[in-house]
Amino acid sequence: MKIGYQGVPGSYSSLASAKFFGNTSFESFGYTTFKELVQALMNEDVDYIALPVENSTSGPITRTIDLMKYLEVSAVSEIYVKIDHALITKKETKFEDIQIVYSHPEALEQCITYLNEIEKLEIKEYHDTAGAVEMVKNSELTNIAAVAGTHAAELYDMKVQRENISDNPLNTTRFLIFKKRREPYLSHKDKTSIYVETEHSTGSLNEILNIFSKYHINLLYLMSRPIQKKAFSYGFFIDVERSAKGNLTTSLNEIREKSMYLNILGTYSPGEPPTFNS
Repeated sequence: MKIGYQGVPGSYSSLASAKFFGNTSFESFGYTTFKELVQALMNEDVDYIALPVENSTSGPITRTIDLMKYLEVSAVSEIYVKIDHALITKKETKFEDIQIVYSHPEALEQCITYLNEIEKLEIKEYHDTAGAVEMVKNSELTNIAAVAGTHAAELYDMKVQRENISDNPLNTTRFLIFKKRREPYLSHKDKTSIYVETEHSTGSLNEILNIFSKYHINLLYLMSRPIQKKAFSYGFFIDVERSAKGNLTTSLNEIREKSMYLNILGTYSPGEPPTFNS
Protein backbone atom coordinates (compact mmCIF):
# COMPACT_ATOMS: atom_id res chain seq x y z
CA MET A 1 0.00 0.00 0.00
CA LYS A 2 1.14 3.55 -0.79
CA ILE A 3 0.46 6.66 1.27
CA GLY A 4 1.34 10.26 0.51
CA TYR A 5 2.04 13.11 2.90
CA GLN A 6 3.15 16.73 2.68
CA GLY A 7 6.82 17.29 3.45
CA VAL A 8 9.90 15.13 3.79
CA PRO A 9 10.78 12.22 6.09
CA GLY A 10 10.59 13.42 9.69
CA SER A 11 7.56 15.64 9.17
CA TYR A 12 4.58 15.24 11.48
CA SER A 13 2.55 14.08 8.47
CA SER A 14 5.02 11.23 7.96
CA LEU A 15 4.43 10.23 11.60
CA ALA A 16 0.66 10.20 11.00
CA SER A 17 1.18 7.98 7.95
CA ALA A 18 3.21 5.47 9.94
CA LYS A 19 0.70 5.51 12.79
CA PHE A 20 -2.15 4.72 10.37
CA PHE A 21 -0.46 1.58 9.03
CA GLY A 22 1.01 0.42 12.34
CA ASN A 23 2.89 -2.81 11.76
CA THR A 24 1.50 -3.26 8.24
CA SER A 25 3.98 -2.92 5.39
CA PHE A 26 3.60 0.28 3.34
CA GLU A 27 5.43 2.75 1.10
CA SER A 28 5.31 6.48 1.82
CA PHE A 29 5.91 9.42 -0.51
CA GLY A 30 6.43 13.08 0.39
CA TYR A 31 5.02 15.96 -1.68
CA THR A 32 6.04 19.60 -1.56
CA THR A 33 2.54 21.12 -1.39
CA PHE A 34 -0.87 19.99 -0.19
CA LYS A 35 -2.26 20.58 -3.67
CA GLU A 36 0.30 18.19 -5.17
CA LEU A 37 -0.50 15.69 -2.43
CA VAL A 38 -4.24 15.71 -3.13
CA GLN A 39 -3.60 15.50 -6.88
CA ALA A 40 -1.45 12.41 -6.33
CA LEU A 41 -4.43 10.76 -4.64
CA MET A 42 -6.82 11.68 -7.42
CA ASN A 43 -4.29 10.44 -10.03
CA GLU A 44 -4.05 7.16 -8.05
CA ASP A 45 -0.30 7.55 -7.59
CA VAL A 46 -0.96 6.66 -3.95
CA ASP A 47 -3.75 4.73 -2.22
CA TYR A 48 -4.09 7.08 0.76
CA ILE A 49 -3.01 10.52 1.90
CA ALA A 50 -2.51 11.92 5.40
CA LEU A 51 -4.04 15.38 5.65
CA PRO A 52 -3.73 17.60 8.76
CA VAL A 53 -7.11 19.26 9.35
CA GLU A 54 -6.99 20.79 12.83
CA ASN A 55 -4.48 21.81 15.48
CA SER A 56 -5.22 22.30 19.18
CA THR A 57 -3.34 25.63 19.17
CA SER A 58 -3.89 27.27 15.77
CA GLY A 59 -7.31 25.75 15.02
CA PRO A 60 -8.61 24.55 11.63
CA ILE A 61 -6.02 24.04 8.89
CA THR A 62 -8.17 25.51 6.15
CA ARG A 63 -5.56 25.26 3.39
CA THR A 64 -5.92 21.47 3.51
CA ILE A 65 -9.59 20.75 4.15
CA ASP A 66 -10.71 23.29 1.53
CA LEU A 67 -9.10 21.08 -1.11
CA MET A 68 -11.54 18.25 -0.34
CA LYS A 69 -14.87 20.10 -0.71
CA TYR A 70 -15.89 18.74 -4.09
CA LEU A 71 -13.83 15.57 -4.45
CA GLU A 72 -15.05 11.96 -4.51
CA VAL A 73 -13.01 10.84 -1.53
CA SER A 74 -13.56 9.07 1.77
CA ALA A 75 -11.95 9.73 5.14
CA VAL A 76 -11.23 6.26 6.54
CA SER A 77 -9.34 7.04 9.73
CA GLU A 78 -8.68 9.80 12.25
CA ILE A 79 -5.15 10.09 13.63
CA TYR A 80 -3.89 12.36 16.41
CA VAL A 81 -0.20 13.27 16.54
CA LYS A 82 1.44 14.87 19.56
CA ILE A 83 3.43 17.95 18.50
CA ASP A 84 6.78 18.53 20.23
CA HIS A 85 8.17 21.60 18.47
CA ALA A 86 11.83 22.33 19.12
CA LEU A 87 14.33 24.95 18.01
CA ILE A 88 16.90 23.09 15.89
CA THR A 89 20.27 24.17 14.46
CA LYS A 90 23.57 22.84 13.20
CA LYS A 91 25.69 21.30 15.95
CA GLU A 92 28.24 24.13 15.87
CA THR A 93 25.64 26.90 16.17
CA LYS A 94 25.27 28.69 19.51
CA PHE A 95 21.85 29.84 20.69
CA GLU A 96 22.92 33.51 20.86
CA ASP A 97 24.04 33.38 17.21
CA ILE A 98 20.57 32.48 15.84
CA GLN A 99 19.19 35.30 13.67
CA ILE A 100 16.69 33.58 11.35
CA VAL A 101 14.23 30.75 11.97
CA TYR A 102 12.39 28.76 9.30
CA SER A 103 9.38 26.46 9.49
CA HIS A 104 5.93 25.68 8.16
CA PRO A 105 3.54 28.61 8.78
CA GLU A 106 1.34 26.49 11.06
CA ALA A 107 4.32 25.51 13.21
CA LEU A 108 5.52 29.11 13.42
CA GLU A 109 2.08 30.25 14.53
CA GLN A 110 1.99 27.56 17.21
CA CYS A 111 5.28 28.84 18.67
CA ILE A 112 4.88 32.56 18.03
CA THR A 113 4.96 33.64 21.69
CA TYR A 114 8.30 31.91 22.30
CA LEU A 115 9.82 33.08 19.01
CA ASN A 116 8.84 36.71 19.61
CA GLU A 117 10.79 36.64 22.86
CA ILE A 118 14.07 35.99 21.01
CA GLU A 119 15.64 39.37 20.36
CA LYS A 120 16.08 40.43 16.72
CA LEU A 121 14.90 37.05 15.39
CA GLU A 122 13.66 37.05 11.80
CA ILE A 123 10.84 34.55 11.19
CA LYS A 124 10.50 33.02 7.72
CA GLU A 125 7.99 30.51 6.34
CA TYR A 126 9.07 27.24 4.79
CA HIS A 127 6.95 24.55 3.15
CA ASP A 128 7.61 21.88 5.79
CA THR A 129 8.93 21.49 9.33
CA ALA A 130 11.35 18.62 8.67
CA GLY A 131 12.16 20.19 5.31
CA ALA A 132 13.31 23.30 7.17
CA VAL A 133 15.65 21.14 9.27
CA GLU A 134 17.05 19.55 6.11
CA MET A 135 17.55 22.99 4.56
CA VAL A 136 19.35 24.33 7.65
CA LYS A 137 21.60 21.26 7.66
CA ASN A 138 22.57 21.75 4.00
CA SER A 139 23.00 25.53 4.23
CA GLU A 140 26.41 27.17 4.56
CA LEU A 141 24.93 29.61 7.08
CA THR A 142 25.39 28.94 10.79
CA ASN A 143 23.02 31.64 12.12
CA ILE A 144 19.78 29.95 11.04
CA ALA A 145 17.44 27.56 12.81
CA ALA A 146 14.32 25.50 12.15
CA VAL A 147 11.21 24.70 14.17
CA ALA A 148 10.34 21.00 13.96
CA GLY A 149 9.97 17.88 16.06
CA THR A 150 12.88 16.52 18.08
CA HIS A 151 12.58 13.34 16.01
CA ALA A 152 13.53 15.42 12.93
CA ALA A 153 16.67 16.63 14.72
CA GLU A 154 17.63 13.02 15.40
CA LEU A 155 16.87 11.97 11.83
CA TYR A 156 19.07 14.70 10.33
CA ASP A 157 21.73 14.60 13.08
CA MET A 158 21.12 18.16 14.25
CA LYS A 159 21.26 20.03 17.56
CA VAL A 160 18.16 20.74 19.67
CA GLN A 161 18.65 24.20 21.15
CA ARG A 162 15.33 24.33 23.00
CA GLU A 163 12.61 21.70 23.46
CA ASN A 164 8.85 22.11 23.94
CA ILE A 165 8.56 25.65 22.57
CA SER A 166 4.87 25.41 21.57
CA ASP A 167 2.61 28.07 23.07
CA ASN A 168 0.24 25.27 24.07
CA PRO A 169 1.96 22.46 26.02
CA LEU A 170 -0.85 20.12 24.90
CA ASN A 171 -0.15 20.83 21.23
CA THR A 172 -1.77 18.15 19.04
CA THR A 173 -2.66 17.89 15.35
CA ARG A 174 -5.64 15.92 14.06
CA PHE A 175 -5.18 14.16 10.73
CA LEU A 176 -7.68 12.50 8.45
CA ILE A 177 -6.55 9.65 6.21
CA PHE A 178 -8.31 9.86 2.83
CA LYS A 179 -8.70 7.38 0.00
CA LYS A 180 -10.03 8.18 -3.45
CA ARG A 181 -12.86 5.75 -4.00
CA ARG A 182 -16.07 6.47 -2.22
CA GLU A 183 -16.86 4.01 0.53
CA PRO A 184 -20.48 3.36 1.41
CA TYR A 185 -21.84 5.06 4.49
CA LEU A 186 -20.89 2.83 7.43
CA SER A 187 -23.65 3.00 10.01
CA HIS A 188 -21.57 1.20 12.63
CA LYS A 189 -18.84 3.85 12.62
CA ASP A 190 -19.05 6.54 15.27
CA LYS A 191 -17.94 9.70 13.48
CA THR A 192 -18.95 11.30 10.18
CA SER A 193 -17.52 14.35 8.40
CA ILE A 194 -19.56 16.28 5.84
CA TYR A 195 -19.35 19.45 3.77
CA VAL A 196 -22.66 21.21 3.06
CA GLU A 197 -23.69 24.34 1.18
CA THR A 198 -27.03 25.95 1.96
CA GLU A 199 -29.04 28.69 0.34
CA HIS A 200 -27.77 32.17 1.18
CA SER A 201 -30.84 33.10 3.19
CA THR A 202 -31.84 33.78 6.77
CA GLY A 203 -32.08 30.63 8.86
CA SER A 204 -30.69 28.22 6.24
CA LEU A 205 -27.88 26.95 8.48
CA ASN A 206 -30.22 26.77 11.46
CA GLU A 207 -32.53 24.55 9.40
CA ILE A 208 -29.68 22.10 8.82
CA LEU A 209 -28.70 22.09 12.49
CA ASN A 210 -32.31 21.53 13.52
CA ILE A 211 -32.40 18.37 11.40
CA PHE A 212 -29.48 16.96 13.39
CA SER A 213 -31.25 17.92 16.61
CA LYS A 214 -34.49 16.32 15.48
CA TYR A 215 -32.76 12.99 14.91
CA HIS A 216 -30.66 13.17 18.11
CA ILE A 217 -27.33 13.61 16.32
CA ASN A 218 -24.58 15.26 18.33
CA LEU A 219 -22.48 17.94 16.59
CA LEU A 220 -18.76 17.74 17.34
CA TYR A 221 -17.40 20.40 15.01
CA LEU A 222 -18.69 23.23 12.78
CA MET A 223 -16.60 25.51 10.55
CA SER A 224 -17.77 27.95 7.89
CA ARG A 225 -15.76 28.51 4.71
CA PRO A 226 -16.32 30.94 1.83
CA ILE A 227 -17.75 29.47 -1.37
CA GLN A 228 -15.57 30.24 -4.38
CA LYS A 229 -17.22 32.45 -7.03
CA LYS A 230 -20.08 33.31 -4.62
CA ALA A 231 -19.13 36.44 -2.73
CA PHE A 232 -20.12 36.38 0.96
CA SER A 233 -21.70 32.93 0.66
CA TYR A 234 -20.51 30.09 2.85
CA GLY A 235 -20.32 26.34 3.08
CA PHE A 236 -19.88 24.39 6.30
CA PHE A 237 -17.65 21.54 7.41
CA ILE A 238 -19.45 19.54 10.08
CA ASP A 239 -18.42 16.55 12.19
CA VAL A 240 -21.13 14.56 13.95
CA GLU A 241 -21.21 11.40 16.03
CA ARG A 242 -23.60 8.48 15.97
CA SER A 243 -25.69 7.91 19.06
CA ALA A 244 -27.70 4.91 20.23
CA LYS A 245 -31.04 6.61 19.63
CA GLY A 246 -30.00 8.81 16.69
CA ASN A 247 -30.73 8.16 13.01
CA LEU A 248 -27.85 9.59 11.05
CA THR A 249 -28.82 8.04 7.72
CA THR A 250 -32.25 9.66 7.78
CA SER A 251 -30.86 13.01 8.91
CA LEU A 252 -28.30 13.07 6.07
CA ASN A 253 -30.96 12.18 3.50
CA GLU A 254 -33.12 15.05 4.75
CA ILE A 255 -30.17 17.46 4.73
CA ARG A 256 -29.41 16.49 1.13
CA GLU A 257 -32.96 17.50 0.18
CA LYS A 258 -32.71 20.81 2.02
CA SER A 259 -29.21 21.85 0.95
CA MET A 260 -27.69 23.11 -2.28
CA TYR A 261 -24.79 20.64 -2.04
CA LEU A 262 -23.78 17.84 0.33
CA ASN A 263 -20.55 15.83 0.30
CA ILE A 264 -20.21 13.04 2.88
CA LEU A 265 -16.44 13.11 3.35
CA GLY A 266 -16.24 9.88 5.32
CA THR A 267 -17.39 7.77 8.26
CA TYR A 268 -14.78 6.38 10.61
CA SER A 269 -13.97 5.51 14.20
CA PRO A 270 -12.65 8.43 16.30
CA GLY A 271 -8.92 8.58 16.85
CA GLU A 272 -7.31 8.47 20.27
CA PRO A 273 -5.83 11.84 21.39
CA PRO A 274 -2.37 11.57 22.97
CA THR A 275 -1.88 11.65 26.72
CA PHE A 276 0.25 14.32 28.36
CA ASN A 277 2.10 14.31 31.65
CA SER A 278 0.35 16.54 34.18
